[in-house]
Amino acid sequence: MSELPATFASDQKSPMPRVLPDNELNALLVEAEANGLTLSDLAATCTQFSIAPRDLLNELSITIAEGYLERSLDYEFCDGVMNGIIKAVVEVAMTDDMPEPAFSLYQAFDLGEWIRSEDPPGTDPSEKYARPVVEEIMRAFRG
Repeated sequence: MSELPATFASDQKSPMPRVLPDNELNALLVEAEANGLTLSDLAATCTQFSIAPRDLLNELSITIAEGYLERSLDYEFCDGVMNGIIKAVVEVAMTDDMPEPAFSLYQAFDLGEWIRSEDPPGTDPSEKYARPVVEEIMRAFRG
């Protein structure tokens, strides 16, 4: 089994409750995948739903991880969303702790972006490298 990214703290508190309604959540996921999101892009949603940016980013990333693990969302979409929120994740980390599990999940999806030289033909790097780490992160997050 792959190791958790070093930045992930395994002593996470109990899973956070969902704050955003499905339509808002889905709209943000689609926008993140298509165009990326910055903290400025998230400001109105954070205000409307009284949610801190770090919690919003964690909610988005947890939703992506759960959809990926349930196979209701494909790897390409999930990876695109995680790439689309990383700028906002880093912006939060400039003035606060790194949003977790958002950052660790970003790193996990990143692992599935390329085939390694030692991989045999037909290897799916998202299944071989990303999925096991996403599973570990979510297992640790859920406690």
